[in-house]
Amino acid sequence: MEINADPEVMRYLRPGGRPESLAQSQRFAAHWEEHGYGLWALWADGALVGFAGLSIPYHFPAVLPAVEVGWRLRRDAWGCGYATEAGRAAVTHGFATLGLDEIVSLIHVDNARSLAVAERLGLRERERIGVVSVYAGTREGRNVG
Repeated sequence: MEINADPEVMRYLRPGGRPESLAQSQRFAAHWEEHGYGLWALWADGALVGFAGLSIPYHFPAVLPAVEVGWRLRRDAWGCGYATEAGRAAVTHGFATLGLDEIVSLIHVDNARSLAVAERLGLRERERIGVVSVYAGTREGRNVG
């Protein structure tokens, strides 16, 4: 919950307090139950540093149907490579195990750190919808965009 309470972490997202964090955890668990995949907790040196993985971005219907790779980390875990490492594992799982044809990432156009992670994952900007840059990549390794 401290991750969602940090204004800098949530700068490009909807801020959330304890009730929103608990509801988010319930949505994560329900997604796993329904789809068999979802967001993972990220641990480093015995401490929770954030989460990452794959989910259906129901909150952004303009891109549906889609599966999104996403991540959110504590501020002190930024710049350590965790988002890229976890994102790469999620993308590999999505293409190799789940057989997805395309994976997207929805990123605020001003979020330079996350845009850089998407680029490192081999995703490329496909389109912009308002302040959201839709990055995408395909199973064949061809970037969409």
